[in-house]
Amino acid sequence: MRQTLSVAICVIVSLVLGALVTRYFHPHWILATLHSLQLHFAIACVVAMLVAVALHRHPLVYALLACAVILTAHTFYMTRDLAVSFTDTDAAAPTFRLMSFNILSDNFENADAIATAIIGSGADVVNVMEAAPLYNQLARLSETYPYRLGCGVIVLNDCDQLMLSKVPLENASVRTLSDIFENRFILAQVTLAGRRINIGGIHTTKPYFDNFHTLELIRAALAITDTDGPLILSGDFNASSLAPNMRAFLKWTDLHPASWEAATWPIEAGDFGVPIDHVYVRSPLKIKRLQRLSDALGSNHYGLMAEVAITGP
Repeated sequence: MRQTLSVAICVIVSLVLGALVTRYFHPHWILATLHSLQLHFAIACVVAMLVAVALHRHPLVYALLACAVILTAHTFYMTRDLAVSFTDTDAAAPTFRLMSFNILSDNFENADAIATAIIGSGADVVNVMEAAPLYNQLARLSETYPYRLGCGVIVLNDCDQLMLSKVPLENASVRTLSDIFENRFILAQVTLAGRRINIGGIHTTKPYFDNFHTLELIRAALAITDTDGPLILSGDFNASSLAPNMRAFLKWTDLHPASWEAATWPIEAGDFGVPIDHVYVRSPLKIKRLQRLSDALGSNHYGLMAEVAITGP
């Protein structure tokens, strides 16, 4: 019985590992969600194989355990290899704050609390996804954030992607990245700490809708690479930075994640969830601090607050 159970575990783990390693050869959108959850599944495979070893010791069981450990180690490496760390030499650099939050499109009962949280956040720029609940709060928000894009500015027919700012938003553009949703990519320029900075807000579709997720990332990358100088992009990508197309996107655009990305979804999982909401920066910007908002305020995502340093000319 113990041997049979060990064999069953090995079969399941081998199938999961086989699906995960497809990322290294030919990643497919059907497995995109699995690749986003690679760290979770890799750790689960290690635990399962330890159980299998305890049940029945055999060279093939140990070999499969070794494969799971190697994959887990490489996954941990991938969580850090594209990040640029904030160092002591950057301590004197001027900073600004950005808030990014998918508030959930039907979260109307918490609209007042969300607006209060935004106003009290101290953020210089705020990117909001699924912003419809804030439509009736715009006048109140404009007292702190007199400049905005979306929800009646440039985008006239809906209130979905929204950018709020304490300083003027210049050279603004709003793009549709695919036929799934309209107007979910905003790009503008602001002047903060005397520097001209490109600010982007994005909300991509879910990665299991055929190749639309990759198509949207490509179109966003083309827009980003047309800009020069410091750039910060935030939003709901519906995928972790581990996903193959997400890693390709970061390399195409020379964007970098924080050294540690907080889990933002699902909120029920807390720290064991998946970081699918991101703040990415391009040199000379560095993320000094990235924090998850303590209260989801009725959303199914946690929001993020980033303190960003301007570390170079």
